[in-house]
Amino acid sequence: MKLSCCTLAYIVSTPLDEAIKRIAEAGFKGVDLYTGPPHIYPAHYTKEERKAVRKIIDELGLKLTGFAVAGGILNLGLNFSHPNKIVRDETLQYYKDNIILASEIGCPLINVLTGHCLHGTSREQGRQWTMDAFHELATLAEEKKVILGLHPQYIGDSPLMVTVDDALDMIKELDSKMAKIIFDTAQQNITYRNFAEDIRKVGQNLCYIHAADNDGVSWTHLSLGKGTVNWEGLVRTLKKIDYDGYVCVQTWSGEPLDADSMIRESKEYLDNILRKVG
Repeated sequence: MKLSCCTLAYIVSTPLDEAIKRIAEAGFKGVDLYTGPPHIYPAHYTKEERKAVRKIIDELGLKLTGFAVAGGILNLGLNFSHPNKIVRDETLQYYKDNIILASEIGCPLINVLTGHCLHGTSREQGRQWTMDAFHELATLAEEKKVILGLHPQYIGDSPLMVTVDDALDMIKELDSKMAKIIFDTAQQNITYRNFAEDIRKVGQNLCYIHAADNDGVSWTHLSLGKGTVNWEGLVRTLKKIDYDGYVCVQTWSGEPLDADSMIRESKEYLDNILRKVG
């Protein structure tokens, strides 16, 4: 297991290049980029600017481990199951742009969210629209060699991919070697806390961990150790399934909190757990 950190911690306070530098200064060896404004939103970055971001990462000796896409509570305007086709098409294009960006700068995976059904849209219709889009994404992902990390998340009144079972059903339907699962501790601590059972169930489909804490009730992304997530149990389960991918710290707040301290506290806490488990 290796540690990474997402620039999401800095989106309300710090531009992308500075956020990457602070993650390196905190001792992380991997960095995960938030691909919504004000960070590396594909439509806002030219090819030259994209290369410049990659250069910063390389010069700092970091490994680019993943993309955290805009979506969910961070961007309700991106929704595969929105009743307006214009919104669905814009959402699909945004994800395609992310796959292309990932391929250009050497990022191995992006996370994929479903959105949620609004009043008047049935779950069946929303899922059909979503899966139609996912099939297109899988085709492009296979061409560009970028993993689609399906990301269970609770959002809105009618979410489509809340549990790992939802994600596994979608993976089975997609039948693509590039479709995997991202396990988000903050999300799953609210929806289903039996991490050990879920991680064993996901098995070799697990490609990435988003690591943040909360109290199991409120949608927050606290520093590791500040909530009710059983981190030692999580690490022991990951060890049992021989998981050798990245655990990506994804602390976040809508307020300009001390992001530097949040990511450093999280790294120190997780380092201690890893040493204890061995």
